[in-house]
Amino acid sequence: MEQNTQEWLTFRKDKIGASDAPVIMGVSPWITPYQLWEEKIGLKGPKEENEAMARGKAMEAEARESFQRLMQIEVEPKVRVHSERNWMIASLDGINKEGDVVVEIKCPGYKDHEAAMDGVVPEKYKPQLQHQMEVCGVSHIFYFSYNPTSYKMLLIERDNNYIKELLDKEQAFYQCMQDCEPPGLVDRDYIVRQDPIWLEMASKWRELRSKSKALENEEKSLREELLKLTGSMNCQGGGLRVNKVVRKGNIKYNAIPELKQVDLERYRDPITEYWKIGEV
Repeated sequence: MEQNTQEWLTFRKDKIGASDAPVIMGVSPWITPYQLWEEKIGLKGPKEENEAMARGKAMEAEARESFQRLMQIEVEPKVRVHSERNWMIASLDGINKEGDVVVEIKCPGYKDHEAAMDGVVPEKYKPQLQHQMEVCGVSHIFYFSYNPTSYKMLLIERDNNYIKELLDKEQAFYQCMQDCEPPGLVDRDYIVRQDPIWLEMASKWRELRSKSKALENEEKSLREELLKLTGSMNCQGGGLRVNKVVRKGNIKYNAIPELKQVDLERYRDPITEYWKIGEV
């Protein structure tokens, strides 16, 4: 499968790729887990390509050729799927035919490239590299930082303890995708509003909400007293009518043997959005 094609974009939409790992681990400076979740379930489109991303793509082939000359080995871009977790993929910048040499190519800005020149991989890339090693089943990966005037190759070893934590968090995130339940939001997921009209409306809402809760509690208490007074009989009086309502129980679709092999998701309606308002 060729990367950056429509086929590739469709394939990876319901998967967790190596570039998703830093987001899920909370070290991405670009997007949050919640924002990634919105993309995965189709509420938002993918982040638009910026100048740095475009530069990296344009220089990748040149950087890969430089790596091949340095290592005297041929690698090519490939998409790999985990042998046990089919939701876990890696779109690799380079891997050899034997599958034991993997390279992650970066054509980064000045700060990240200087860090590599000093022998340091930026923390935001660590989850990506460990994810790739897990998918490919290798014990190490090459991190190749490149620009037209200099390059640095670092050998990164597999960290099984870190990978265990990574797998746990990715599995939890994948479950959020399946259940259409968002991961926890962080401060970056909120816009802080201090404008007068917002503060006025918020104050009025909190005041009305407080009164509403008090009335709800009072109504609940009166309801319970009225039900006690009925003695389980249908009653009316004082402008009220209280009668018993009987409904059928819900069907437990997951308990129907004939449906075990049926993909019920095919019959689900599209995702809908709704909003909740709550106090901080």
